[in-house]
Amino acid sequence: MNPETQEKATPMFKKPVFWFVVLAGLLLLLAYGWFSPYLTLRGIQQSIQRNNPSALERYIDFPRVRESLRADLNRMLVEQASQDQTGFGALGLLFVAPLIDQLVSVLVTPEGLASIGTGQEPQKGNLEAVRDWRLKREGFSRALLHPKDNPNEGLLMERRGLGWKVVRLQINTLPK
Repeated sequence: MNPETQEKATPMFKKPVFWFVVLAGLLLLLAYGWFSPYLTLRGIQQSIQRNNPSALERYIDFPRVRESLRADLNRMLVEQASQDQTGFGALGLLFVAPLIDQLVSVLVTPEGLASIGTGQEPQKGNLEAVRDWRLKREGFSRALLHPKDNPNEGLLMERRGLGWKVVRLQINTLPK
C-alpha cells in the first residue's frame, strides 16, 4: 500500500482537524446555552422600553402568564380573607374576585411588566427601569428576571428548546 492510498483509507475521526471542529462546536453550543437567557433578557428589555407588545410575544407566553397570575392573585386573596376574623373577608372576596381579570389585563402590559417588584402602579411603570433588571438562575432550565433591588419578584422564564420564554409573573405582594 503506497502512502497516498494509506492516507485516503484513514477514517475521518482520526484526523485532528475533525476533533478540533467537534470540540469548537460543543464549546459554541455550551456558550450559547449559558448566555441564551441573557439574550432573552436583552430582548425583553428592548421590547418593554420601546413599548412594543408584539415584540414581547416572542419572549412571553401570554396565555400561560395570565392563567398563572389569576391563580396567584386568587390564592393571595383567599389567604388574606382567611386571616380576617370578622367574616367580612369572605364577603369582600365576592366583590373583589370579578376584578381579578381586569387586574391581570393591566399587569400583563409593557408598563405592568416594568412595574413588577418596584411598588409602582402598573399603569405608571417606568419603562426605562427595566434597563437595571438582573437575571437569577434557578437551575438549568429556569431563570428569574428581577428588578435590581428586589430579587424575589419578577418574570420567571423557562427554557423552550434553544430559547427561553416567560411563563409566570412571580409576585409576593398585591399592587396598590
